[in-house]
Amino acid sequence: MHFGTLLLAFVSAAHAADGVGSLPAPALIGGAVLVAALVIAVAVRAAALGVLAASGTGALASVYLTTQHFVAKSGGASLCTASSVLNCDKINTSEHSELGGVPIALYGLGFYAAMAFLGYALRGAKGASAGALVLVGGVIAVGYDIFLAWASYNEGALCIFCTLTWVLNATLLGCGYALCKRAGGNVGSLLGKGLGDHAGPTLVVGMVVFIAGVLVSRQAAAPVATGAGGIDFAALYEKPMGRVELDGTEPVKGDPAARFTLVEWADYECPHCALMAPILKAIVTENKDAKLLFKHYPIAQACNRFVPFEGHQYACAAAAAAECARLQGRFWELSEAMFKNQTYLAPSDIRFMAEKQGIESASFEACLQSPAATDAVKADVEGGGTAEIEGTPSLFLLGTHGDQWLRLKIGPGDTAAVNALLAAARSGQPLPPVPDPAPHDHEHE
Repeated sequence: MHFGTLLLAFVSAAHAADGVGSLPAPALIGGAVLVAALVIAVAVRAAALGVLAASGTGALASVYLTTQHFVAKSGGASLCTASSVLNCDKINTSEHSELGGVPIALYGLGFYAAMAFLGYALRGAKGASAGALVLVGGVIAVGYDIFLAWASYNEGALCIFCTLTWVLNATLLGCGYALCKRAGGNVGSLLGKGLGDHAGPTLVVGMVVFIAGVLVSRQAAAPVATGAGGIDFAALYEKPMGRVELDGTEPVKGDPAARFTLVEWADYECPHCALMAPILKAIVTENKDAKLLFKHYPIAQACNRFVPFEGHQYACAAAAAAECARLQGRFWELSEAMFKNQTYLAPSDIRFMAEKQGIESASFEACLQSPAATDAVKADVEGGGTAEIEGTPSLFLLGTHGDQWLRLKIGPGDTAAVNALLAAARSGQPLPPVPDPAPHDHEHE
C-alpha cells in the first residue's frame, strides 16, 4: 500500500474543507491515516492477524456508518462531516447509500463478520484454504469500492469513514493473496477446498450478523409512538429561541392564503438543505393548506455577520442569484437547480443554470451587478439573527398552535410525521404543548 497516494487524496480534500462541521479536517484525516497504518502494519507482519484486524475495524466503521445513516436522514450530523467536501452525511444519505432499502453499511457489517470468521479459521488445521475465500471476498469488496468511489466523485464529496473501509478491503485482498502464496497451492484448488471447508459456516455467520443488524436498525429507526399508536408530536417541535418575523418579500411555494406556514432559512452549499429541499416541496404538494416561505442564511462571512469564519465560497453569490431569479418569477426553478448541483455554484455555472430555467440573461446580469440583491440576502440574514437560528436548515411552522411559531426538529426521514402533524391540527386533535428550546450544540452547515 502506497501511503503517498492515500495522503495526497486526503490532503486535497482537506484543502477544500471550509471549517464547518463536527471535527476539523486535520483530525479526521490524521485519525483515518493512523488507523489504516496500524491495520496495514499488522497485516504486513502477519497476514492472518491482518484479516482479523481489518475485519474488526471494518465492522466498527460499518456500525457507525449504519447509525449515522439514520441520524443524517433525521437531520443530524456526524463527527466525520467537516465540510461540504469532507462530508460523510452527504455520501451516507445519497441514492447509493442503500440497496433494497437497507444501508450498504449493514451489508458491510455482514461481510466483515464473515471475513473475521475466516480469520479465525486460518488458525485451524484446514486454515490454508480459508485464505482463498479471503482473497475472493477482497476482490469483490474492492470491485464494489471502485463503483462507490465513482459515485462519491459524482456527489462531489468524500466520506472519511467510507474511504477507510476501502483501505481495509484492499488490505483484506492483500492478506488473501499473501495467504494463498504462503500455502503454495494453486488458487483454484485452494478455492475449491475452501468452499468445501468453510463456505457454509462463513455464509451463515455473515447472514446472521446482517439480519440481526437489519432488525436492530429498523427497530431503532422506527418513530416513537404515543399511547394511541400515533407519532410522538412533541418530539417534532419546540419554541423558537428568538422571534420569527416576515417582511413579505419571501418567495412562496403553495397557496399564499394557506392555513399552515412553513419558513426555511437555508444555504445553497449546505448538504442538509439540499436533502430537505425535495422533502419540503413534497410536504407542500401533499398538503394543499400549507405553504413554504424561503429565507436566505448563507454560512459565509461575506454576507452574514453572524458567521465567525470565511465559510462557504459561493453561498452569498448563489443567494443573490436566487433573489435575481425571484424578480423574474423563477426563484423556485433556480433554487431547485442549485440545490441539485451544489458542487457547481461558480458564477459561470449559476448563469448556465439560470439560462436553462428560462431566466432572461440581460436583466439577470444587471441584477447580479446591483447591490440590491445582496442587500435582500442580508435582510434575510438579519431576520435569521432575530429568530436566533444556529445553522441551516432552520425550519419553523405556524398554524398548528394558533399564532404560536414552532421550531421544527425534523430531517429528511420525517415527512410522514410532519404530514401527520398537519392532519392532526387540521382535524382539531389536541396536540402536545410546545416545549421550551433545548440547548443546541452544533450547526448542521
